[in-house]
Amino acid sequence: MTRLLLVLPLSLTFAACSGSPATVDAGSTAPRVLPEPPEAALAALDSVDLRAHTATLSSDAFEGRGTGTAGERKTVDYIIAQMREIGLEGGMPDGSFRQPVPLRSVRTTEAENIAFAPEAGGTPMPLAYGPDIIGTPGGTISNLDLAGAEIVFVGYGITNPGYDWDDYKDTDVRGKIVVSFVNDPPATSSEPTLFQADTLTYNGRWTYKYEEARRRGALGMLLVHTEATAGYPFSVLNGDAYGEHYKNVEVPEGALALAGWISEQAARGLARMGGMSLEDWFRMAGSRSFQPVSVPATFEASMAFAHAEGVTGTNVVGKLPGADAAQEAVVYTAHHDHLGIDREAEARGEDGIYNGAIDNASGVAMLLEIAEAFVASGPPPRRSVYFVTVSAEESGLLGSAHFAANSPVPLRDIIANVNVDSGNLYGETDDIVGIGAERSEMFGYLTEAARAEGLRVTMDVAPNQGLFFRSDQLAFARGGVPAVFINTGESYRGRPADYAAQVRADYRGKRYHQPGDEMTDDLSFGGILQQTRVAFRIGYGIATSDLRPQWRPSEAFAETRRASEAGR
Repeated sequence: MTRLLLVLPLSLTFAACSGSPATVDAGSTAPRVLPEPPEAALAALDSVDLRAHTATLSSDAFEGRGTGTAGERKTVDYIIAQMREIGLEGGMPDGSFRQPVPLRSVRTTEAENIAFAPEAGGTPMPLAYGPDIIGTPGGTISNLDLAGAEIVFVGYGITNPGYDWDDYKDTDVRGKIVVSFVNDPPATSSEPTLFQADTLTYNGRWTYKYEEARRRGALGMLLVHTEATAGYPFSVLNGDAYGEHYKNVEVPEGALALAGWISEQAARGLARMGGMSLEDWFRMAGSRSFQPVSVPATFEASMAFAHAEGVTGTNVVGKLPGADAAQEAVVYTAHHDHLGIDREAEARGEDGIYNGAIDNASGVAMLLEIAEAFVASGPPPRRSVYFVTVSAEESGLLGSAHFAANSPVPLRDIIANVNVDSGNLYGETDDIVGIGAERSEMFGYLTEAARAEGLRVTMDVAPNQGLFFRSDQLAFARGGVPAVFINTGESYRGRPADYAAQVRADYRGKRYHQPGDEMTDDLSFGGILQQTRVAFRIGYGIATSDLRPQWRPSEAFAETRRASEAGR
């Protein structure tokens, strides 16, 4: 077995451990590890097909590709037709391309009389549903009528003995509304690596915070949104306030009656009711000595929810069978779902279709192009290669989680996952980013694949936004599979130094989870072609060799991998 760490210096392979936005350049003298793809395979990757697939899948005809809708069914049919034309076979045990994803849905139908009310009397602070607060139940309740619900601010809402951190202390929050910041507590000069410094841990994700609040018996949880901590404006959440929200079929014991978000303005008003400021809360919450704050105010709300059982999303699973190690696999993933149609916006005469051109018609286009390149490469690779487009990513990575839990290949035999999500449609770059690559030997493979394309590797410029926990590679990582999310570079060719910042601002402000994410004349397909070629090189190199990437020993995922491999 060839191990990457034996041929690349450790300082190069894991240079990103600190989470700093440094550039990592392997240099022309670094040893080659990944097999070179045939020229015919590389020639099969072109921007013409990338554009065509992206344009088709993001057209109005696909109705925003909402999970479980006619738009998703049309999307699935299109992807399967393309996979068959490429030459893939169905990847499920029965030879099918379809993997049903059983779900349930919940939608807010009424929301009124929502307010924070001072306990000592005085005028309640009304909260407008959408602009100030959003939320749905974790379970199946149809009506929520609250009056006088106690409120407790629990800092970052984290309990992690490994960091000697407990935001709840011994406070009893049963039957109460807890309020929490998102993300991790900030590192300090005395503890520069606290919660992995500026790299978000799973404790910082909103999903963890809801889980911890539920375990503690809380009635509900409201997360404080700021654009700085969330990485996007509150309007992204507001825009889907009355939309369908999909959840796992299984309802967890003690499910929260309300799992929601409040705006920064609402949070500031709540803090003032306790004689403090939001800045005071941030300062207090950043210390181990933090004690939960019982806010002298109560929460009241009257809300109604519509539930639907029997909702089914569909994962698409294509397979290129391997040769002499066909029981092992490399898995490519991209989510094909988006947010569907806002019928109320349409009724107002507005554009209500969330086309999702960048997010993530572009990723599906990349995956299909990579599959075509594998077929064009000639004889089958040693290992099988699976091409999986997943459903319900926008609802909390539900489709990829279902695939990982019901994979046609045991996770211990999946050698690596390469995920493509929201391709670079803004122009060619001199660099590329691999979210999560630094956590494993995938970083060395990324570095070599990038070098072969004339690119250097740079690190995630916003590690505190936790992109590794916000796309479909997470399901594989949690199952022990080394994974990388191929992301956009920072240095755009022929553009000023601040162009990447302009791109992010444009995307967040005009496209991300908005009807504006559609095909426009200013979109460019040179950058996404670079990403596609790098992603192909990584998977091709692993699939055609005996390389078996390993996690950094300190990663929690490493123990999961060791346990699964021990059962081989």
